[in-house]
Amino acid sequence: MKTNLTKLQKFACWVGIFAGIFFILRGVSLPSQALEIFLPKPVLPSHTPLLDKNQDTNLSPLPKEISSSFPSQPAPQKAEASLSLSPEKDKKIEKLIENLQAAKVSFDKKLCEQMEHINQDILYQLYEEDLPDNIIDEKKDEKFMHPCPKALKDLQILPDKKPAYFGPVPLIAIVIDDMGISPKRTAEIIDIKAPLTASFLTYGRNLETQIQKAKNSGHEIMLHVPMEAQTTKDVAPDVLTTRMSQQEISERLQKMLQKFPNINGINNHMGSKMTENEQKMAAVMEVLKQHRLFFLDSKTSAKSKAKEAALQYGVAYAQRHVFLDNLNDKNYILKQLQQMKSLAQKNGYAIAIGHPKTQTVLALKEWLPKNQDIQLVPLSHIVKILHPNFVQDNSLN
Repeated sequence: MKTNLTKLQKFACWVGIFAGIFFILRGVSLPSQALEIFLPKPVLPSHTPLLDKNQDTNLSPLPKEISSSFPSQPAPQKAEASLSLSPEKDKKIEKLIENLQAAKVSFDKKLCEQMEHINQDILYQLYEEDLPDNIIDEKKDEKFMHPCPKALKDLQILPDKKPAYFGPVPLIAIVIDDMGISPKRTAEIIDIKAPLTASFLTYGRNLETQIQKAKNSGHEIMLHVPMEAQTTKDVAPDVLTTRMSQQEISERLQKMLQKFPNINGINNHMGSKMTENEQKMAAVMEVLKQHRLFFLDSKTSAKSKAKEAALQYGVAYAQRHVFLDNLNDKNYILKQLQQMKSLAQKNGYAIAIGHPKTQTVLALKEWLPKNQDIQLVPLSHIVKILHPNFVQDNSLN
C-alpha cells in the first residue's frame, strides 16, 4: 500500500537515517533510552493474545545437540552493561547535542533574517485583516456652530462645555502600529527622530530593548492589543475574543499591560469583530479605567461600539481618521499624509495610523520636514485636549 508522507515526516526520516549513520561511523553505542526513541518497541493490538489459550505453556527444553549449535548469549546483566556509555562516549554525545543546539540557533537566526526580506504585502496578509480606506471626518459639534456672522460674545449664549482648543497651529498624531515584530523595520521607524507614537504588539522579540530605543528617539509608547477580527486569520498568540468571559478578557489584558509599564493608552490590532461587541469592550474599558489609560479606536469596523463602552466607564476615547499605508506605495502614502493634514487644518487636529513598512519610512522622512506649518505631537497630547479630565497616573501601571 502506498504511503503518503508529509515533508515534515520525510525530514524526520532523513534525520533518523543520518543520525544512525553518524553513530555507526563514530562507533558510539546508544543508551537504551535512545534506542527506544529510534527503535520503538512494537505494540501488539490489544486483541492479539501472546499465547493461544489451548497452547501448552509447559514447553520442554531443546535437545542438547540442537541448543549447543547456537552461539552463547550474554547474561541479562552483561547485556545491560554493554549498552552503558564510557566517559569518552558520554563526552561525544554531549558534544553532539551541543552542535545540534548550535545548529538550531543558527537556523532560527537565518530564518528570522529571511523573514525580514519577505514581501511586506504578503507578510501583512498573514496577520492583518483588510483595513478600511475611509477617511473619517468627525462632524462639527453643532452646539458651537452658528450661521450668524456676529461675534459669539454678542449671541448671549452660554455653551454647556468649553470647546476644545488645539492651539495656534493644527495638531497631528501619527501612530505606527505593529511595532516590535520585525526588528529591522522597527529600527527604521525608530530612526525617525520625531514625536511619533509607537504602538508595540505584545509578542515582539526583545521588547524592552526596542521600546527603550523608541523612547530615546522621542516616541510615545502604546500597547497594540490584538483583538478578534471578522476574518479567520490567526491574529496573535495574545488575543482578546468575543468567546471569552468578562473575567478572561480582564485577566488577559492585565497580563499584557504588565509588559508595558508607564504607558498612556492602548489601541486595537485588527478587532473588527471584537470592537462591535459593546459588552466585551466594556470589559476592556473596565481595565483601562483602573489604570487610567485612554483607548484609541483604530476603527477597523464602522460598527465599532468602543466609544459607547468608553463613555460608560469614563475612559478617554479617540479614533483614527486616516490609514496611511493600506498600499505600500510611497506616492499613495504621501497622498494620505496630505489628507491627514487637510483634516487637521479643518478640525484642529487629526490622527493617522501607519505601519513599519519601508515605503512608510521613506514617505515620513520626506514629508515631515516639508510640513512645519502643522505640529506633530504624541497622541496623549491630543487626548488630554479632547478629555481635560484625563490625568495619567503612571504609578498605577
